[in-house]
Amino acid sequence: MTRKKILLFITLFVVLGTLSYLSYSVIVKAKEKKLTANRLQIIPEFQFEDLKSSTFTNASLQENKAAIFVYFNTQCDYCQHEAQSISERLDELTNVQFIFVSTEDIETIKQFSENHNLNHQPNITFVHDNTDIFSTKFGATAMPYLLIYDKDQQLIKKHKGQLNANGILKALIPAKAGI
Repeated sequence: MTRKKILLFITLFVVLGTLSYLSYSVIVKAKEKKLTANRLQIIPEFQFEDLKSSTFTNASLQENKAAIFVYFNTQCDYCQHEAQSISERLDELTNVQFIFVSTEDIETIKQFSENHNLNHQPNITFVHDNTDIFSTKFGATAMPYLLIYDKDQQLIKKHKGQLNANGILKALIPAKAGI
């Protein structure tokens, strides 16, 4: 075999190998995404720590209320605006339980809840994800990230990025009879 043929063979082998690997990666990612989407149709089992260092699980959810999980970071401007918007419309969101989830330390989360007047609200719980499981189990790939479930724990809406109180209320309209 000549050098040109060997070089052509190696190039072809590398190109085909790369394309095969990329195709495989795309297929695996698509399957993972579908599994996560299916898993999120009802609220997955979870366990977090609330701001009083108590365990917060599925059993802690308030009955007959829609549940909204808000994955956030206190340094995120969009998260700050979202929290402020919710705070300003709390009177319209009394039949909804908010679960604000962060991987930050408890003191930082407490400060955020106080800054936005969301502390001491009966329908708002702030939790610390000390095992960083929310992002994988709930499919969070951005902040803020919201999952809105109806009172039967069925997924209504999954949203990446900021969603103000108006957007939340619109998402709840189809489930209005159920909240």
